[in-house]
Amino acid sequence: MRYLLVAMTLLVASFAVADWSENFDSYAAGSGLSGQGGWFPWDNNPAGDAYISTVQARSGANSVDITPSSDIVQEFNVMSGTPTITAWNYIPTGSTGDQFFILLTVYMGADSDWALQLKFACDDSQLIVSEGTAIVPIVYDQWVEVKVEIDLGADQQKIYYNGTLIDTIPWSPTTMIYQFDALDLFSDGGSSIYWDDISVVGETQMALAPSTWATIKATF
Repeated sequence: MRYLLVAMTLLVASFAVADWSENFDSYAAGSGLSGQGGWFPWDNNPAGDAYISTVQARSGANSVDITPSSDIVQEFNVMSGTPTITAWNYIPTGSTGDQFFILLTVYMGADSDWALQLKFACDDSQLIVSEGTAIVPIVYDQWVEVKVEIDLGADQQKIYYNGTLIDTIPWSPTTMIYQFDALDLFSDGGSSIYWDDISVVGETQMALAPSTWATIKATF
């Protein structure tokens, strides 16, 4: 009975407004992000780690440095609703290669499903919406807002860069998976860029991750 009551309480809580934020300021400068604040590298490959940096920061003292080998993930498990994800990046002049801001309907290693890939093609100084049509100039040497307003019920996402709406596209036009599972900050060999002040807000239904259920059971 005690297990049932706790489980029911958590299930009810999972339907509440879900707000999440990350400013990287509670972590030691120079430390790997993996294992802190729910972050982990893709496929748990240590080579995909990112690092806490004081070179640039939008708020506080820290940001995260996405290095040429970084591929770092944060899971949300949003099953329905209208979440908005906001993040700020700093791209120095002279940056090279490709960096990605990726949103996934499903994170499951090689069997993952991608909803959005924003490609920062630094060699061409272009931000490209891979699933859409927008191509806009990268803004260098300042903190720039990236925002995606998601409507899972309407199968729609609105993509903003530097305060301007640049594209409106379906969330899941082919696989029709209407959930928001994870964020992936990925460098395809691109030189360091920095992210700070990432948040997810909105009226959502959250699913409990398997690790959460395991923790509940372990207490009984």
